Amino acid sequence: MSGKSYIFTDCDLDGVGSLLVCKWLKGDYSFKVTTHKNFREDFLKWMGSNKISDYETVYIFDINVAEHSDLLDHDNIVIIDHHNGKDGYVSYKKASLVLDQSYSSTTKLVLKTFLLQDSSLKTKLTASKAKLITLIDDYDSYTLKHTESVGLNTVLWSYTGDRISKFITEFDNGFIPFSNYQLNMISIAKKKVDEAVNTSDVFTVTLPVDGTKRKVVCIQCDHNINEVATSLIELHKADICLVVNLKSKGVSLRKSTKCEVNLSKLAEKLCDGGGHFDSAGGVINEKFLKFSKLFTKA
Repeated sequence: MSGKSYIFTDCDLDGVGSLLVCKWLKGDYSFKVTTHKNFREDFLKWMGSNKISDYETVYIFDINVAEHSDLLDHDNIVIIDHHNGKDGYVSYKKASLVLDQSYSSTTKLVLKTFLLQDSSLKTKLTASKAKLITLIDDYDSYTLKHTESVGLNTVLWSYTGDRISKFITEFDNGFIPFSNYQLNMISIAKKKVDEAVNTSDVFTVTLPVDGTKRKVVCIQCDHNINEVATSLIELHKADICLVVNLKSKGVSLRKSTKCEVNLSKLAEKLCDGGGHFDSAGGVINEKFLKFSKLFTKA
């Protein structure tokens, strides 16, 4: 092995946060941004010009890769993820698995993992870097204790072109106040959320979930999923919101802060999905289509 490392990470804010933490604590590594859906294809393409054995470590952040043990079960593979815990990873024997569903974000789990290996790395974290980690964790858990969290996610998804590299450049030294350009991005996104909530058809049903009647709302939308779901839950006083994305053929599940339903388990039942307690997703399949017939227009 050459001592070099490589990173595969998810394309969302938590995936980018995990990448930044690794960069701050371990140094610059080459990386590939991917998704759960595209991971296998991207990894095989990477293997076309790379050998796993040439790397000291190949990190995989914030992606459920349980079904890819045939590719990934090597001593120098490290998988760090906070989504589905160890479910499905029984076929892994060699790879290092850091899987903790109790963690609110993979960004914080990556931080914990590296600091456990070497506590002296903590000196590399400035106050602004620590704040960025806090904001990313706040958004990914959708706790939203900090006013900047939603804006930070909006900025990431509003960049055009290589948005990941642009985000890393902007926040390489940690969180800094939003520029006027970024504030304009945030304002435009808020208008899109308001438009989606106020003009799109919303469907609803009340049914027992975990033995308690829950009000569920559903909408078709392909942008700002968290913000649209939160607004709908507040507007309709709902417990759970389903956001159907026809472009990606996916279903996102979100819930009110008072709702105690485990969305990861619910997504598994409804749409062959998963995630974590407060945020989950799956695919539009026959099971979900049958369930959707229960809804009526709000």
